Amino acid sequence: MKRSDALRSLSRDHHKALSVALDLRRAQDVGQASARFLEFWPDGAVHFRIEEEVLLPHWELLGTVSAEAVARLTGEHRTLRAAALEVSAGTATLASLRDLGATLAAHVRFEERELFPMIEADLGEHQLETLARVVAEAEVNH
Repeated sequence: MKRSDALRSLSRDHHKALSVALDLRRAQDVGQASARFLEFWPDGAVHFRIEEEVLLPHWELLGTVSAEAVARLTGEHRTLRAAALEVSAGTATLASLRDLGATLAAHVRFEERELFPMIEADLGEHQLETLARVVAEAEVNH
C-alpha cells in the first residue's frame, strides 16, 4: 500500500518493529530475545513520542481526530512501554517476551490498517504536506 509522505517514515519504522515482533514471538532464549528488543527499543520509544507529541496533535489541529483511535494508540503505547520496562529490568520471561511480540505486531497492524488510512482519508493534500514537514522535523530533532 502506498503511504503518504506524511506517514511514510513512520511506516518504515513499522517494518523494523514487525521484524522484532516476529523474533520475539519465535524466541527460544530469554537473553537473546531481550537483547533483540532492547536493541530496537530506543528507536521504538522515539517513534512512540513522535506519534503522540507530533502526529496526533497535528491531526487534531488539521482535521477531525478519532478519539477512539487516539485512545487505542496511547493505551497500546502504555502497554508496550510497561513491557519494555520489564525487559530492561531483566525480569521478562520467555512467555512475556512472546506476548510482547504479539502485542507489538498487533499494534503495528492497527496503525497500518486502521489509523494511518484514517488520517490519510481525513486530511487533504495540503494538510498531509504540513504533517509530513512536522513529522520530518521531529525525526531530525528527536
